[in-house]
Amino acid sequence: MKSKASQASEHRCVYQFADGRRCRMLRTSGHNSLCAFHAREEQQLLETEKLAAEFASLSGKYVTALDVNHVLGKVFDAFAHKQITSRTANTFGYLGQLLLQSVPQVQREINRATNNPNAHSEVVRTTIPYFRRKPQT
Repeated sequence: MKSKASQASEHRCVYQFADGRRCRMLRTSGHNSLCAFHAREEQQLLETEKLAAEFASLSGKYVTALDVNHVLGKVFDAFAHKQITSRTANTFGYLGQLLLQSVPQVQREINRATNNPNAHSEVVRTTIPYFRRKPQT
């Protein structure tokens, strides 16, 4: 026969703090092991990881305006769906603006470093999947 203390602990949140203590809140009905607070934290972490993956550029780099534009479009969608705050959207917008302003300099540096006036175009062709499949004209 279980004691009242062991029965009560079965219904408690299983979250463990860094110092070894356990959360004492009751489990939420929507989660099988966490209280409402820790279940919400877990959900936010999962959403953050999902958004981070979604904000990846087409090529995985930010050397083209297309990459920056793609990511800013994802930020716009996330803000419109209230997945990110206006402060976060503003920060992404500002960083995107800085990246877009640096693209011409990146293009010049790549072309100059390789002594090839079309080197940046070749970088775009090889880094963006759509252009890799398209025949060169």
